[in-house]
Amino acid sequence: MLIHVCCAPDLLTTLFHVKDAEFFFYNPNIQPPLEYRKREDAVKSVASHFSLKVIFGEYSVNEVKSWYHVVRDYRDLGEGSERCKRCIGFLLKRTAQEALKRGHDSFSTTLLASPKKDLSMIEEIGKTLEKKYGVVFYFKNFRKGGAYQVGVRFSRELGIYRQNYCGCVFSLLERRRKLHAKASRENNGV
Repeated sequence: MLIHVCCAPDLLTTLFHVKDAEFFFYNPNIQPPLEYRKREDAVKSVASHFSLKVIFGEYSVNEVKSWYHVVRDYRDLGEGSERCKRCIGFLLKRTAQEALKRGHDSFSTTLLASPKKDLSMIEEIGKTLEKKYGVVFYFKNFRKGGAYQVGVRFSRELGIYRQNYCGCVFSLLERRRKLHAKASRENNGV
């Protein structure tokens, strides 16, 4: 199986459910590039610690532009919206293609470990790609059984970088707006 990796913390959580797999870190959605490097380094650290085989997908201007082309019309929609559906579809399509190329019979994603992601949306995308590419989409709620909490604890113990937004520039701007609004409310005594 080939498993798309969005970030090291979700990879740690996923490892409680899947041990025998190859992993694929492919995220042209992550901005800015410095943030991408932090997440890439964190995944390398987890891979080294657990002796995982990780393929690192291309992160280039062309890849970022391709991703942007898919989500740009939905950039003002929030987390969990059509923007996210298109983004996840873009990432999983590339994962399914990579799985086929490498001879895997199935694929999945560590996004299934994220508490902020809509599992039914991810399953729908995965099953659509399964039909299109003939590679089985492995669906499992990787958060179950306390795995998410253990993954958080492990990431802290290992000193793994934990991001505070999904990854795209739009989610970063949303996070900044929310923090600004919260600070304004606190300053105004609300």
